[in-house]
Amino acid sequence: MSTILIAACSSDTGKSSTKTDADSNEAGTVNIHTVTSEYSSAKYPKGDDITNNVWIKRYQEKFNINVQTDWVSDEYDTKLNLAISSNDLPDVFRVNPSQLRQLMEADMLMDLSVAFDQYASERLKGYMTSDVDSYESGKKDGKLYGIPQMHWGLIEQPDFVWIRNDWKEELGLKDPKSVEDIKNIALKFMEKHGGYGIAVDQSLDYLNLLGIAWNAHPDLWIKDQTGQLAYGSIQPEMKNALAEWAEWYKQGIIDPEFAIKDFNAMNADIVAGKVGIQPYYQWWGYNPGVDTVANLGKDAIFYPYLIPTVDGKEAKQSIFFANNNYIVMKKDFANPQAVIEILNDYAYVVDEGNGKESPETLSALLDNDIAHVVGAFRVLNPNSDYEQFEAVSAALETKDTSGLTTSGMWQKYNNSVEFMKNATPGAVGDYLQQGAPKNAYGLAKKVLDSENFTKTALWGVTPEILSSYGTTLDDILTEGFTKIIMGTESIDSFDVVVQNWRAAGGDDATQAVNDAYGNQ
Repeated sequence: MSTILIAACSSDTGKSSTKTDADSNEAGTVNIHTVTSEYSSAKYPKGDDITNNVWIKRYQEKFNINVQTDWVSDEYDTKLNLAISSNDLPDVFRVNPSQLRQLMEADMLMDLSVAFDQYASERLKGYMTSDVDSYESGKKDGKLYGIPQMHWGLIEQPDFVWIRNDWKEELGLKDPKSVEDIKNIALKFMEKHGGYGIAVDQSLDYLNLLGIAWNAHPDLWIKDQTGQLAYGSIQPEMKNALAEWAEWYKQGIIDPEFAIKDFNAMNADIVAGKVGIQPYYQWWGYNPGVDTVANLGKDAIFYPYLIPTVDGKEAKQSIFFANNNYIVMKKDFANPQAVIEILNDYAYVVDEGNGKESPETLSALLDNDIAHVVGAFRVLNPNSDYEQFEAVSAALETKDTSGLTTSGMWQKYNNSVEFMKNATPGAVGDYLQQGAPKNAYGLAKKVLDSENFTKTALWGVTPEILSSYGTTLDDILTEGFTKIIMGTESIDSFDVVVQNWRAAGGDDATQAVNDAYGNQ
């Protein structure tokens, strides 16, 4: 597939556009300028970094494409917004939905319809047909301006309550089947080991994951009792959750210092062994799992459990629109085919590289989170993680590895085996996601297969009015809910917080969401 694309770009048409381009040198090298965000978990070989690594070298050696990174920032969106406002754009870059809309309306982006149709591989096009809604969200007036970077699949979305296993077994505690069970496990841990019961941070994002136990769906747009679309965070069910959390806070179950702790501080307490329960996403094993096992030993591993309801059922999970990023090119960029060629190669390596690339090459390209550092130069297979999990699970059960057909499958399988044999900390992420007796994707697959979830009604690009408020509306709720949890305001103030949210623009945002998605 990749060979065909190289030939296509070496046709008379391709040569002409390359040799006359100001960003190409006499040897025919295509120069592409990009920008990117920091990716702190990637571990580079000596001398490499995010601007000079195995992927950058591959582009040069395989395609004669020189990717130059103009800047790297851990405040990517902020810096990119400044670049947009000053019309100082790189050739290729990643944008969020709001930035995509702004750039399309300002006529600052290249129409990629013809280039994508002509140069994208069948595999890359297949990603788009697998999630048509995401693909269409990158278009305006039928023209493609943003290639969606897609996602790992809906299997990555269900959330869990993670519980430290050695403490649980030491006390002979059963798996949680209700909210009361979670509370009692937390109290037992506190009695035995001190500290507090449940780790959360000031954003409330992690505590909110437990909202589904009360049939609340924070951050999700759902139908209310009148049939209109409404924001889940302001529904009566959320008030019930907050009332219980306020009681937990009084009992010391919720971290007494959560209001001043960010994400890193929250995870630091897990790694230090101060707390044994954490509501978290499926990737707990990667962060803080690796550091937890390295610091406390393999027995201190946390396992995931489905979040139960207050009445002892499996809670209905929240599923969000999965695509949040797009690949765009500035309007006067001369080599869109070169970018698509690189995108084809990423898809080839991830989904077809096993058996076609050497193990050493694949390891260099994919291990140690190097696969994540490519910035704008990747599109994910939206079916990959579901298919991957089925194949890895079968191989681990039967010891027959013939069904492992991609490098990603082999990585998950090998790391799962590695952790089981040697308890290597760096392998714990893949092990807990897919290989452990209690693994996140096994539980997530159960959720998807049983359709025990609620999908957001906002299944596409966020309406401009809602985007324009930025974090203002959610900040109002976070501040108000924090006061309720900490007891500085009574639970009755929930209604006041909701009114403040509505008056600050929530009503306008709700109307915009209903206008865009209310009839779907």
